[in-house]
Amino acid sequence: MYKLMIVDDEQIVIDAITHIINKSIKDVEVVACAKNGRDAIEKARAAHPEIVLMDIRMPGINGIDAIAEIQSFFPDIKFAIISAYEQFEFAKQAMEFGIEHYILKPINRTILINTINKMASQIQQQKEEKKKELEIKEKLEKVIPYLEHGFIYSILLNTEFNEELARYMEILNIGHPGGYIMIMQFGDGEKASGLSNRIGSSIVGHENYPYVRDTFKFKCNCIVGPVLVNKIIVYVPCERFRDEYEFRLQTIELAEDILNSIRRKIKMEYFIGIGGYKNNQEIIHSYSEAAKALRNNRGEPISHILDLYGEQPGYTYDIQSAGNMVAKIEMGDSEGAAAVFTKIADRINGLAGLGFDMKKSLLIEYMVIVHRTAMEAKVEEDSCLKYNDYIQEMLSHDSLEKLTSWCINRIKHITGKIRSKEFEKGSGIILRAKKYIRDNFKDEITLEELSRKLNISPQYFSKLFKEETGYNFIEYLTFVRIEHSKKLLTTTNMTIKEICYSVGYGDPNYFSRLFKKNTGMSPTVYVGSNR
Repeated sequence: MYKLMIVDDEQIVIDAITHIINKSIKDVEVVACAKNGRDAIEKARAAHPEIVLMDIRMPGINGIDAIAEIQSFFPDIKFAIISAYEQFEFAKQAMEFGIEHYILKPINRTILINTINKMASQIQQQKEEKKKELEIKEKLEKVIPYLEHGFIYSILLNTEFNEELARYMEILNIGHPGGYIMIMQFGDGEKASGLSNRIGSSIVGHENYPYVRDTFKFKCNCIVGPVLVNKIIVYVPCERFRDEYEFRLQTIELAEDILNSIRRKIKMEYFIGIGGYKNNQEIIHSYSEAAKALRNNRGEPISHILDLYGEQPGYTYDIQSAGNMVAKIEMGDSEGAAAVFTKIADRINGLAGLGFDMKKSLLIEYMVIVHRTAMEAKVEEDSCLKYNDYIQEMLSHDSLEKLTSWCINRIKHITGKIRSKEFEKGSGIILRAKKYIRDNFKDEITLEELSRKLNISPQYFSKLFKEETGYNFIEYLTFVRIEHSKKLLTTTNMTIKEICYSVGYGDPNYFSRLFKKNTGMSPTVYVGSNR
């Protein structure tokens, strides 16, 4: 039901319009009537109509001024001007306020009904558009966290990041050329490098993640990653300050403000490490700096990489090795992927300045990438692979040797499942290819044509076909044609020339040479030996 208000200094006009609406328009209700501009403004505030029929000439405040005032507090109201013909020029002023409906006196019943229905239709359309906008916004709000998580994972992987970066910047509306990384770490202890109870901290972190994320979002424009064990990685896009020192102070002040807000809600120990400003293409280095600042803090809640003095024992995230490991996993190379991880683990194990818990945490970061690769490849869970509890399982190991062995076994398991999926996918393609060849061997078939029908590249198809059948494409096509010609030679009275054409060859001499090459005898001899 649409609410309508009538404003006219003649009662007879108000009564006539009210009667027409009540009798002829079901979805519109007259909720207020006024005889002058001041009365119209007061009643509009009280009744909040959606449609107003406004007389242009009234004593005191005229219709134009009343419209301007009502629109100042209810901008979505639809107005229609009521005016005599001689007032038309004056009514043109209403166009400045977006008024597009005009009703002449004496009022025509049909015109009045059509005008009100049109206004009601416009209101309904606006409501539907707003509803769609809200639905889209709601869906986007649900999707954005996953996109942000993907962005953070891309930073960690740094594989083809420049290409991904452009897409993420557009989708997430990142308007700055660079920024910096903050890593928040939480748990029990006095130093970020010695926090304990990681399983419990991880559970608390997941439970309170929405609040933490909202706090970061409220305090600054940023992209918030997922909970990784007891860490949350945050990217803050911004412009680069000319004064590096002032910029550092601002980032530390922001981090302190965020920690103070979180501490009031969640009772745990929190530390934030801050990396330096980097261009977006090099943001992985800000992540490494933030991680180094965390590892080397002296118990202070906020540590900035530029506040570290001297060369501290640390570890730089190995971008190239991580990308190489992921590439081998995606290719199904179990031994190759395990070998890359073994080198990563050996390097971490050899860091004399890091404790066992910190080394374990570093290995977990690499395994998060491994499991994300499995999820993206749609590897299904089984008795060995669980996506929800692998971090807790890793945390339960009491030695780096056991943990490394567990990681290598998990990498091989995931890689094997990816290889099996690719084999199943390849088998399906080859089955379709063989069926197509059997059904169409009489026609001229090319490798390129068949590859296009299968929607894969000729190079990949040729390699796959050879691996699974033992034949290359031409060899298999020839095999099918020769087998069919052997059948025709022994079951029909067709001539060799006719058989040649029927199996897809245009030259009988060429056909005879191929036949002898594949069977060891000419077509004529073959016929004689099989009759």
